[in-house]
Amino acid sequence: MPLFRHTAASALLALTVTASLLAESSPLRPLPAGVTVTHPDSNPLRDALQPVPKDAIFKMLGYFLWDPSVIEVDGTYHLFASRWPEKEGMKGWFHSHVIHATAPSLFGPYTFKAVVLSPETHPWATQAVHNPKVIKVGSKFLIYHLGIPQWKTGFAYADSIDGPWTPVTKPVIPTNNPALLLRPDGSAYVVGKFKPKATKDGQWDAYMQAFSAPDVNGPYTRVGDAGNRLPVDLELEDPSIWWADNRYHVLCTDWEAKVTGVHKALVHYTSTDGIAYELTSRIPVWSQTDPIPLAGGDSFRVSGIERPEVFVNAQQAVTALLVAVRPLNKEEGPSYLVIRPVAAFPNR
Repeated sequence: MPLFRHTAASALLALTVTASLLAESSPLRPLPAGVTVTHPDSNPLRDALQPVPKDAIFKMLGYFLWDPSVIEVDGTYHLFASRWPEKEGMKGWFHSHVIHATAPSLFGPYTFKAVVLSPETHPWATQAVHNPKVIKVGSKFLIYHLGIPQWKTGFAYADSIDGPWTPVTKPVIPTNNPALLLRPDGSAYVVGKFKPKATKDGQWDAYMQAFSAPDVNGPYTRVGDAGNRLPVDLELEDPSIWWADNRYHVLCTDWEAKVTGVHKALVHYTSTDGIAYELTSRIPVWSQTDPIPLAGGDSFRVSGIERPEVFVNAQQAVTALLVAVRPLNKEEGPSYLVIRPVAAFPNR
């Protein structure tokens, strides 16, 4: 991956790249009435982002990597992600599998350990096991994931973080690519994407619904009405969720650039009740228009920031933001993972 040093030549190249990336952006349209923006002139989560350590970039020769999720167990950091062969191109994710890697630090270096879930051995996700996220439930570990061709969410449990992982025999949550939050009382809250059959703008709409269950294993029922939990039909993909300062926090991508003017920029919403969500800022948390700073002063650019996931410490503060990134061109190889430090958000 080439790094752009601060020279006249690299400055010219950076300007050329920026112009190309900004061509994907849309004019920033006024938001409809009724949208609450809690930080109209700033974005606190964006301000908390830190440069990326060199070991916090995880690549695998010959493979696309996607959907990073990390958990810490006894001082070791365990990364789970989707993977598929580079030779299959981007559309290979339609039959991806889940891998496990480990590191002595949240910021790497990560070493591949094993394939842990695969459509070849899964009881019902026989086309793809995708978008894994790992959490701990009591004494067990849980990977919840998108299962294809059902396009619903399945669970796989293990007694040890090193497996073996046993998938449950049928889907658990009636949505795809969800973000799941366990409450202190053992109940569960989920947000996920849905596509209404009738679209409003000629493209498929990506709205958010919420679900809850008395126990992580369900049954899950919808929270609120059948409409969009985001205000005035703002759209999203790939939510990540956490709880802090007595609010639900959701980080996701701005699917049609309606908030930030940048397609799939990262945006931040919060809610006190899990039904009505407020927009934090129209300034992106992070997007492909931003150079990615490296610890030491260098930086590099990418063509896409995808699948955001947060790492939350024991004090309910976000200390890292994980993403998959798409390189600028095929010569740089397939997608890979970046784990970016966050200066303890929210800052108490």
